[in-house]
Amino acid sequence: MMCPYPAVADAGLLSPPLPEDHVLCEMMALDGNERRRITPDKSPTHSVVLRPSRQFNVRDNSPANRHSFHGMTSPLTSPTSRERPEQLKRYSQQLHYPASYTDLPPYCGNLSIAKQRQAQVDRPADGGNRHTNMRGSMWNTVNARTSPGSDLQEARPPPVVKKRGLPRDERPRLKTLVRVGSLNVGTLTGKTREIADFMKRRRIHVLCLQETRWKGSKAREIGDGIKLFYHGLEAKRNGVAIAVSGPLKEHVSSVNRVSDRIISLRIATKDGFWTVVSVYAPQCGCTEADKEAFYEELDDVIRSAPEGDYVTVAGDFNGHVGQDRQGFERVHGGIGFGRRNQEGERIIELAEAHDLAIASTFFIKRESQKITYCSGGRQSEIDHILVRRQFLKTVKDVKTIPGEEIAGQHRPVVADVCIALPKQTKAVREPRIRWWKLTGETQKTFREKIAAVGLPDPCGLIDPVWASAASTILTCARDTLGETKGGRRGDRATWFWNEDVQKMVKAKKDAYKAWQKTKSLSMLAEYKLKKKEAKAAVARAKNAAMDELYDKLESSQAEKHVFRLAKARRRASLDVTEVRAVKNEDGEVLRDAVAVKERWRAYFEQLLNEEFSRKERNSAEPVAGPIQPWTVDEVRMAMKKMKAGKASGPDGIPVEAWRSLGELGVRWLTMFFNNITRSEKIPEAWKDSIIVPIFKRKGDAMNCANYRGIKLIAHTMKIYERLLDMRLRDMVEIASDQFGFLPERSTIDAIFIARQVMEKYREKNKPCHLAFLDLEKAYDRLPRAVLWEVMRERGIPECMVRTVQVMYDGSTARVRTSHGITSKFDITVGVHQGSALSPFLFIMTLDTVVKHLLEGPPFTLLYADDVALIADSRAELQLKIQKWQSALADAGLKLNLRKTEIMSSSGGDDVVLDANGTAFTQTEQFQYLGSILSADGTVDAAVRGRIACAWLKWREATGILCDRRCSRVLKGKIYRTVVRPAMMYGSECWPVTKAHERMLNTAEMRMLRWACGLTRRDKVCNEDIRTIMQTAKTACTEVAVVWTRYEKITTTPYPAGLGDGSYRKAPQRRTEKTMEGHRMQGYERAWSHQG
Repeated sequence: MMCPYPAVADAGLLSPPLPEDHVLCEMMALDGNERRRITPDKSPTHSVVLRPSRQFNVRDNSPANRHSFHGMTSPLTSPTSRERPEQLKRYSQQLHYPASYTDLPPYCGNLSIAKQRQAQVDRPADGGNRHTNMRGSMWNTVNARTSPGSDLQEARPPPVVKKRGLPRDERPRLKTLVRVGSLNVGTLTGKTREIADFMKRRRIHVLCLQETRWKGSKAREIGDGIKLFYHGLEAKRNGVAIAVSGPLKEHVSSVNRVSDRIISLRIATKDGFWTVVSVYAPQCGCTEADKEAFYEELDDVIRSAPEGDYVTVAGDFNGHVGQDRQGFERVHGGIGFGRRNQEGERIIELAEAHDLAIASTFFIKRESQKITYCSGGRQSEIDHILVRRQFLKTVKDVKTIPGEEIAGQHRPVVADVCIALPKQTKAVREPRIRWWKLTGETQKTFREKIAAVGLPDPCGLIDPVWASAASTILTCARDTLGETKGGRRGDRATWFWNEDVQKMVKAKKDAYKAWQKTKSLSMLAEYKLKKKEAKAAVARAKNAAMDELYDKLESSQAEKHVFRLAKARRRASLDVTEVRAVKNEDGEVLRDAVAVKERWRAYFEQLLNEEFSRKERNSAEPVAGPIQPWTVDEVRMAMKKMKAGKASGPDGIPVEAWRSLGELGVRWLTMFFNNITRSEKIPEAWKDSIIVPIFKRKGDAMNCANYRGIKLIAHTMKIYERLLDMRLRDMVEIASDQFGFLPERSTIDAIFIARQVMEKYREKNKPCHLAFLDLEKAYDRLPRAVLWEVMRERGIPECMVRTVQVMYDGSTARVRTSHGITSKFDITVGVHQGSALSPFLFIMTLDTVVKHLLEGPPFTLLYADDVALIADSRAELQLKIQKWQSALADAGLKLNLRKTEIMSSSGGDDVVLDANGTAFTQTEQFQYLGSILSADGTVDAAVRGRIACAWLKWREATGILCDRRCSRVLKGKIYRTVVRPAMMYGSECWPVTKAHERMLNTAEMRMLRWACGLTRRDKVCNEDIRTIMQTAKTACTEVAVVWTRYEKITTTPYPAGLGDGSYRKAPQRRTEKTMEGHRMQGYERAWSHQG
């Protein structure tokens, strides 16, 4: 067939040939990537694009897109416009095109030119077609491969400067291309490091994995900064995962684990969000019900993605979409492999329903780059990548990567998409002093340096004295202990991936490729041998790298290292560790570092400065009298009560620094604290604090309301607060209704009384009505003016009131974010979170505000701000609640109506209303202080709840408890100190039966067997397992007896002879004494039930 246009034929642009009289030519010179577009004018839905990369694509040529290419508008108006040949010739000469191009007739269509480059066309001597691109490389139209514009492995030419009157279509850069892939791995066991190496080598940012066969729902670091989010219900089948590379893993905002066949995550990008879905469709052998359920779940996931999100669905669909695109031109490009089957019809129906495009069908590739599954001589394309049709133009290439040995039957398929990634900012690193090294000889050296330099006179001006002392301590600590570089430690789980291991793995891959080429038995045997050797090399290197760690776990400091390791592993298993983008009040996403910091600052400033309306209280007469000087013994006791290893405040000086100084530090602090008390002034540095937002693990991670703020204050100030706390507790007596933050009182006392009262009502066949009140942000909303008046009412000397006032006046805070620390803001309401003095100040204020409503246990139970009221009828209960609501409102506190619940043993539909007529929520079960109370008085729900809590603790420590290299004695110690207390919490109050004992014993033995690595098939009896783990069987009755004996012991909470020389014992009105008869009767009943 002869071409009617000699210029086109001479240029060698027609391949394959097109029907005569059906040709419209459109030429595009694009910076070394010349495109010649040949469009049949009578087939408006197809066009052929011939590229110098030796491939051609069938592209959409609908009326909306017919006169554009990659979003560019032609300089000429339309293909039907009649331009004079002279104008066309002059236009081409301006762009330095060969003269032969001007031989085209004027009706040849759009001449769209985006770059100003000369297209060099050479005619070889043999008459064939040969062209040279701008890099001088030779190419022709055979052996199609990825175009230079989308090949991540090839260097990019320099950008073209936009010229006058010409549109700019710059080639996508490597930094703007994101590679997403999909692979059915068969199993992830033993392949995580190879997956990480594969992603790094192939520059894959997001990889969807199927058939992982991993049980659980966690995240895990697998090396090279890659994080794996996985989900599975069984260890032998199904399972899906998504692996995200380092630049993107910190921008994952949420993970949705739908089932063991569907998992999705949302990644924040520069211009929006990218929703990635990994799917594993049911195989042909599965039932129709399974397939329908799968596609219904997938429909819901895709539908839940916001309209503006860039959606990518990738995975093993187990279906052939084929080559036929008739009737599905919008979602199917017509370049598939094989024939469509029934599962392929489902895929196309899914794409049609959600306007998704099957990306691989829009790119011509050779057969080896199309096949995704190869087994037993059968080849097919069942792994697909789907994108929203409106974003199809951002997909630059889709291909299968042959020759990868990770999966036995499947081949990875990858797509290069143009997505604007978020700006990479360096993490804010704050160097930290290595205070944990302050032991032994190091501690002695530190003390000698401080003594040599000398601390300032503690009786001088407060601020200069503290500034000089803090500078001296920090300077000597840096010289003695050194500093870290800041930030958390990197991924240490891949130390074993050394050069020798990599060589063995590479030899295995080379053997695999050789076998794939020859298919000979000798090559297959060679491959199996190399695979076995590589696996053994990885195991040896991994064991050698972990020897040092396990040596530490067997040392005397084993406990500290174990809990640190368990904490690090738990942190690595979290989906979202930090969020760099947050939402403002209107729900708009903020990504700029300055805007994010300002949002955090504004949120906490509003939260910590909101005060409810209240009535003015009558002022009490101040009590005159000085504060007795602080003694050395009091300071020593206050330091002793401080826990070690806690995060320090803004000054960076922990309590360990003062402890290491011994008597020098105690005496200096005693004089300094007395100076503060006399001058009624504290250092300005102590008034500053840092708030660390902690995600509650529920709700949207970008919503600031789903975070709990933890305030870090100076440890030296906490020591001073401990002194004030001891004095105030000696002056003020708290009613017996309060069980929180008081010596010899605990949550178990309150839980026991509540259960005993419910049981007494049940014995008398009378209805029991309980109300569980919750105060809305009680610590943060407590008016400080009310606090000062309460302190005066309780007879506290005015000088001590002023001392506490000084600690709160002018207090400020800053917020620590992923982008750094915000600026300061004032806090004028509430008591300090994380303070040693705040708990007692709060319970003292609450005790004073509602003292006229306290009926004493068992009818009023308080644990800090958790209030439980008990009444004989609903009317009485409603009246009590309204009185409490009114009293709290007068003091500036407010009931949280959403969390306040009512429970009644008699049931019924009668509602309980608050003072404004709002009905409270009624429930059959309520978790009171960690133990579930049931309306029927049984403990079944409580036992099941504690077993569930124990399993949660087990999963947090599973990194140690299931590690085969940890000693069983160490595992037993971790189980006894972490898991068992969670299971047995509140069991002192349970009237358990033998069935409950069996439930607890079954759960415990399952945990112990797993920790030992044994199953029931190993024929090891329970007694031997307990002997191995050094864990004795503990019955609930024994725990109850121990608790009862402990309660009878009278202890003195403070040492005698401190302060003014006369410290009283704890208040003598004890709940367990007033209820002792009921308690013993309750235990007698519990024992009688157990025989």
